[in-house]
Amino acid sequence: MNGGDLPAERVRWGRVVLVAISGVVSHIFGRATIGVLLPAMTEDLELSDTLVGALGSTNMGAYFASVVIVTFTAGRIEPFTLLRAGIITSTIGLAVVGIATTAFFVVIGTALAGLGGGGIWLTAPIIASEGVPAARRGAALGVLTATMGAAFIGVPIATEAMRSVAGSDAIWRPVWLAEAAISVLLLVALTLIIRARRTERVAAVGGLGSLRQIGGWKRAVVAYMAFGYTTSSFATFLGLALERDHDFSRSAATLVYSGMGAGSMVGALAFGRLSDRMGRPATMATVMAISASAGLVLAARVPSAAIVVAAVVVFGGTSFAYPSLTATFVRDHVTDRTFAAVFGTMTMFYGPAAIAGPSASGWLADRTGSYDATYWTIAAMALLSCVCMATMRRSRSTAPQQAPTG
Repeated sequence: MNGGDLPAERVRWGRVVLVAISGVVSHIFGRATIGVLLPAMTEDLELSDTLVGALGSTNMGAYFASVVIVTFTAGRIEPFTLLRAGIITSTIGLAVVGIATTAFFVVIGTALAGLGGGGIWLTAPIIASEGVPAARRGAALGVLTATMGAAFIGVPIATEAMRSVAGSDAIWRPVWLAEAAISVLLLVALTLIIRARRTERVAAVGGLGSLRQIGGWKRAVVAYMAFGYTTSSFATFLGLALERDHDFSRSAATLVYSGMGAGSMVGALAFGRLSDRMGRPATMATVMAISASAGLVLAARVPSAAIVVAAVVVFGGTSFAYPSLTATFVRDHVTDRTFAAVFGTMTMFYGPAAIAGPSASGWLADRTGSYDATYWTIAAMALLSCVCMATMRRSRSTAPQQAPTG
């Protein structure tokens, strides 16, 4: 299937959405669900805040390891093969958490869920955007994270429904098992329906040299690192912070995640389209300025539940938009086969910051007895990311559609 045979403005939205659902497996099932279910898991398994942070860091650490693997093999393996391998690995991790009876197996399961993430997230954008004109990539890849947002709405609602049927707000294992089953169905659908065209084989291109294809890559990397710290910490401790610092009930705190999902759907699509018009860097700076404001609301303990919920919803819109904006930013500069390697190299910087975020945040919470310092730090990191992108010139380059042959 060749994108060159398509009408100039045709976008295969059905294909885009189906591939986008794979991001749900890595980012919602394998990562965001942890924050939704942590209050119940913490009570059942008697986890400290430090151990809770370690869970988030383990997940991100495994994701980082998969990014390294994918980055240095992407030039030799078809993106669609890497995508399916990532889904299989994450699905196994979800199943392990679903049957876990000790913290040890929860760690193993969350690690496997994270390990599959690199194969999914570093390849889904290029598969979804096959044949999409450059001027519409922001909108198309916005669907990638908007789909995750839709799932983020569904997970808390499904969790509350299961708890209502069971008559207990301590339910958490069945949610993981249901997600594993859905992931299996997605893998079957992708295998039977999607026919990704073969891309040109190239030598591995990971490393700093690959990033030099991107104008202003140093600022972009620092901004992505700061975003990694921000997003990995904010959602992980949100449920606990709402219950302990803001006096939300367990049910209310769980459903707030659905509000975050609703915000992410709108934000991903809106900011994706906005970036097609005003440029990726300017839009990314705007997104992170809004994220910083949301962190400040939680850090300052604003005495209004409505404002707190609004801040969470807004953060959902920005935090889910930024990854697709970054992917589109990279996609504008590179070829099909080299995308995973270049984006992977960039993500290798993001990884350590995302790993450090939950651990540092948990440590701060344990030492201070609240989540105020955690969210002050999150706001500061978001502001750093904003400054980096705000000082970058708008790029006018467009990626070539084929890998270089020389």
